[in-house]
Amino acid sequence: MTLTEQRTGASVSILVDRARRRLDRLSPQDAYEELRDGALVIDIRQEPFRRSDEQIPGSLVLERNVLEWRLDPTSAFRIPEATSHDRRVVLVCPHGDASSLAAASLQDLGLRRVTDVVGGFEGWRRAGLPTAPGFTESGAYVPIGAAALTIDLRGHEVRVLGRSVALSRMELIVLGELHRASGRAVSRRELNHAIGNRDGTDSRAVDLTIHRLRRRLGQRVAGCIETVRGVGFRLHTSTPPGT
Repeated sequence: MTLTEQRTGASVSILVDRARRRLDRLSPQDAYEELRDGALVIDIRQEPFRRSDEQIPGSLVLERNVLEWRLDPTSAFRIPEATSHDRRVVLVCPHGDASSLAAASLQDLGLRRVTDVVGGFEGWRRAGLPTAPGFTESGAYVPIGAAALTIDLRGHEVRVLGRSVALSRMELIVLGELHRASGRAVSRRELNHAIGNRDGTDSRAVDLTIHRLRRRLGQRVAGCIETVRGVGFRLHTSTPPGT
């Protein structure tokens, strides 16, 4: 390390390089194979990137600022998939830089098999690997069987088959959390945290919100909000033809 670095600290490029020395980084193709074999692929891109772009089918969305809390198996706010320090975790960011730093941070927590993707989401797309629609300009288009659910989190609007459905703030938050999970079961603890019930004092708040949400969305959509016993809830979606 140079004298200048000792005085001012290492540059971010040096920190990224140091992080990568600890990682067995994956090419996009290798990451795709590991996803198919059961690896936990986490999309840590910020919402503006996901809103204007596509996503990796089968990946989970976790914001960078909550990553350690969600993936640490000992955390009270962990996701259900964070079952072990030996779970294979693969991080994806826009270009493969932030994901390297995040992977090193998770290794410091004891997640020994965490790594990231060379080139990030852009590398994945250049490799011609599968992608799926993410957010549209008007919100998140979620095809569900013969129905179509459009979630506009920014505009606070939800439509079923083009018909606007009035939801409370709490119902909209829960629906948004289920959609962002991309098919993953979201725990009651996570949903309680999202709606501001962080101490869990009202243990029925989430279940009552789900009940009201199903009723407001109607029969054609309500059945796609699945109760996962012992975990929480999952939103089942399908990819529209021709995409």
